[in-house]
Amino acid sequence: MERWPTSRANRSRSRRPLAAAVSLAAITAAIMAAPAGAEVTLGQLASAPSSPDCPATPPPGVDYLQPSITGGNFYIARQAGTITSWSTRSSGGAASYVFKVFRRTSDPDVFQVIAQAPAHTLTAGINTVPVSIAVRSGDMIGMNESGGANSCTFSKTGDAVLNRSGSLSDGASGTFAQQSNVRLNLSAVLVPSNLFSIAAITRDRHQGTATVIVNVSNPGVLTISGKGLKKRKPRNVATAATVQFGIATAGTQRRRLNKTGKVTLTPTITFIPSGGDATSTTFAVNLKKRRARTVGIRTP
Repeated sequence: MERWPTSRANRSRSRRPLAAAVSLAAITAAIMAAPAGAEVTLGQLASAPSSPDCPATPPPGVDYLQPSITGGNFYIARQAGTITSWSTRSSGGAASYVFKVFRRTSDPDVFQVIAQAPAHTLTAGINTVPVSIAVRSGDMIGMNESGGANSCTFSKTGDAVLNRSGSLSDGASGTFAQQSNVRLNLSAVLVPSNLFSIAAITRDRHQGTATVIVNVSNPGVLTISGKGLKKRKPRNVATAATVQFGIATAGTQRRRLNKTGKVTLTPTITFIPSGGDATSTTFAVNLKKRRARTVGIRTP
């Protein structure tokens, strides 16, 4: 008696990755950010009250930004996220600041205003003003100053701020001139985005496995875990990127899959952005595995 193996065509079809059946409740288009907690400081303030080295300027004032520094906290966001406040150390006077976010253009000498907050009249000491401005990696903080003499910069050998007369509106671009040996007296609080999305899940019925494709919004660490799930190493992500995890069974679930040909796993994906809060989602994925079967029996 001779057993005939599964046909070549059937074996070929069994290796094709198939879209996994996942409920809408299990996977959302984007996992919402966790409550604010971890944060990153952009920019720097004068260590002590400094002299009003920026002269009185009538409106529309002067725009300032700081693309680079010789040390300390960058004025450029290294992650996507939300700026929740800005601060400056003021020597007093009747100056008015408008906090702005700038972005580089294809011309290295031209910068564009992405967003700005309402004007704030300074008081002596540290002024901290709440805002809510979404930024992406590479955006930089700056401001427009007008009114009385004020401390918009402080001395720092080797540094240089860029300034431009007038006030650029949202979406407008302009060229800036260099002012040497000073640093912008400005800082901001950035809450990094912990958004991620599950772009797709495919499964391989020949192997009884699946692959999940995840898009992350920032640099950070991505992990996958779950009961009955084969362990996978955490993934360190250097930039906003797409990451793939293999989903395979282990232990009791593996034995069940081999015996019955199907099993349901509920993996949890966790994303921890650099400097930010972790966020997680758990979803269900049905794994199926084709078992070798007898197609026919030939007798003498």
